[in-house]
Amino acid sequence: MSDGTGDELAALRAENERLRAELSAMVLAEERFRVLFEHSSDAHLILAPTGIVDCNSAALKMLRCDDRSRLRNLHPAALSPERQPDGRLSREKSIEMDDTARARGVHRFEWMHRRMDGEEFPVEVTLTPVRLPDGPVLLVVWRDLTEQRAREAELREQAVQLALQQQTIRRLSTPIIRVAAGVLLVPIVGDLDRDGAAAMMDTLLRAVSDHGARTVIVDLTGAEDLDEATTAALVRIGAAAALLGADAVLAGIQPPLARTLVALGVDLSRLRTTSTAGQAIAAALAHR
Repeated sequence: MSDGTGDELAALRAENERLRAELSAMVLAEERFRVLFEHSSDAHLILAPTGIVDCNSAALKMLRCDDRSRLRNLHPAALSPERQPDGRLSREKSIEMDDTARARGVHRFEWMHRRMDGEEFPVEVTLTPVRLPDGPVLLVVWRDLTEQRAREAELREQAVQLALQQQTIRRLSTPIIRVAAGVLLVPIVGDLDRDGAAAMMDTLLRAVSDHGARTVIVDLTGAEDLDEATTAALVRIGAAAALLGADAVLAGIQPPLARTLVALGVDLSRLRTTSTAGQAIAAALAHR
């Protein structure tokens, strides 16, 4: 055996060892990927041009599917309602989502899917183009948003209930007292903001209409400092009461409120003012 032949054999052995090492590394990497893929708590699917080629147990559980083979060669669009919430056809829009992922390298979006039993559910989808030995595919990750949507709906309902409670509190904190036939008294105690004044207007105008009131007295003796927006709202209450045929009286005006009224430059021609609620009540009763 010549030296040249020995060198060739040594080179072939070295190349063989290198290929074995690369193959072992590929097998190890594939096994690691398989373990992560299969045991991830997120739903993972591998999407080839022909459709789904594989998925993990979490995907089967999410879809309530008992047989992995039922998903093979299906496109995720087939596991969706005919149309998405925006009205677009699922199959048509899914092509756009796939193309966007390939163009950007990753694409995340929300989607409505359908379980095998027909129940529709929202998911956050992440599409990532990857290359496997047999060609390019999309790695699909689903995160079920059902519980999140339920929590959001619950929070919205809580917000609605809170707003209703606040309206009730405002209504109770500004009671409307029927002093005499045709005379209503609204005592303001403590803080009053613009929203509270708006709520008070609705309640008061309803009371004016229901009782046929001819005089409405807003007693500000116990009110704290009012800002310009709230003061302007009080003036609008008087104007609105006047449109219903009732005289509006602001009683117990303190110096800070007087300065605010002057600064606003509002038209007070439809409002009367008195130093105390008692004076306003006496005047109303005298003109009955």
